[in-house]
Amino acid sequence: MGEDAKKAEFLAFCIENYKRRLGEVSGVKVTDFFEEYGLIDFLLENYDLLHTLGTGQLLDEIDRFLKKRGASC
Repeated sequence: MGEDAKKAEFLAFCIENYKRRLGEVSGVKVTDFFEEYGLIDFLLENYDLLHTLGTGQLLDEIDRFLKKRGASC
């Protein structure tokens, strides 16, 4: 699997798991929310470090990033 495919898979993993954390929210809404606050770029730019985290740690890192940006979902 190439690097781009790995990053796409990682991004899908983040979106799906964040969607589960929020509950009754669609993947499209989470994706739009991530785009609005620049989280997709952050996740892709920091893939090498972030993909090594456990799911809980990764979701907590996403929450911290969004909080710094003043986001609330």
